[in-house]
Amino acid sequence: MNNAFLSSAQNKDSVSVKDSSGLSFWGFADIFYGYNFNQPPSRIDGELVTGNSFLYSHNRHNEFNLNNGIVGVDYFKDKVRGILALQAGTYVEYNYANEPAMLKYVYEAYAGYQPIRNLWIDAGIFTSHIGSESAISSENLTLSRSMMAENTPYYETGVRASYDINNKLKINGLILNGWQNITDHNKNKALGTQIQFKPTEHLLLNYSTFLGKEAGAYEPTAGIPNTDSLSARRFFNNFYCRAQLSKFTLLCSFDIGFQKKRKASGNYLWFNPNIILNYSITDRTSAVVRCEYYNDKNGVIIYTGTKNGFQTFAGSVGLNIRLAENLLWRIEGKVFESKDKVFLNKDNQSDKSVLVLSSVAIKF
Repeated sequence: MNNAFLSSAQNKDSVSVKDSSGLSFWGFADIFYGYNFNQPPSRIDGELVTGNSFLYSHNRHNEFNLNNGIVGVDYFKDKVRGILALQAGTYVEYNYANEPAMLKYVYEAYAGYQPIRNLWIDAGIFTSHIGSESAISSENLTLSRSMMAENTPYYETGVRASYDINNKLKINGLILNGWQNITDHNKNKALGTQIQFKPTEHLLLNYSTFLGKEAGAYEPTAGIPNTDSLSARRFFNNFYCRAQLSKFTLLCSFDIGFQKKRKASGNYLWFNPNIILNYSITDRTSAVVRCEYYNDKNGVIIYTGTKNGFQTFAGSVGLNIRLAENLLWRIEGKVFESKDKVFLNKDNQSDKSVLVLSSVAIKF
């Protein structure tokens, strides 16, 4: 399959990969249908899979809907660049729930300046420096996002410095409002770093970090809380490797985070390994499999209120068909199995969930 359409990485934005000067306009739309065989009782509140929020994309049961629609304009000339992109869809409804009404519809909005060669300074709202998956589904190897991507930042607000040391090594440094915030919910700024190394054309290695004070998901919340008194030091690490091997694309990722306990010594820990393998059957068709495990037994990121917290395996199998140069149709089957009964079904709750998804995505 054309890897330009299934490109990569949650840390890319449209301006950074732009190679023509002046204004350019672009758009994206992802229409999907999902069916959960658990038949969860609530579609009003309801995620496709679970009663507690840990999925934000393609998460509606038994209905056709818009996951994400984006329209954007980029500007690039001489030493100045910028972007304004607006969005709507169920992804926005769930993932931006704590943002002010007018800001949740902003996908990206920033301005950048190049003071010296190979160095860009950007300020505003931009895509996350953490992870290998994008909010734009056609840039990912799989239709749905992994648990890893869904529970790390998709977007960030602050100042970013990006420096290309050479054509193989790139570093980023960031000062941020926090862990996936537009609005600053507490007075604690966060720091981020990223190192990308591309030793060959077909191999990419990435290491990203986040350091800041954040409230854990286990903390009491009501609306948008004042989290200053609840915040504790969070140190998060994301590693991934993407390799292109003939017709195979292999993506291996590992996340590990530490959250300081507020009322005791030591740290809570959560981690998440993830493997995705994509095989190009033809120039227009590929098959993909994924296997991952998410362990957050203390509820730092995903709070369940159960004995063992969120300890969940997930696997998926999918087929991707490029119907036209900019039109992608996909179908995917997905299975979740957790240590506790954390998934809604038509009777009560279950430790398993099985679903199918299909999506048509266009980018222009």
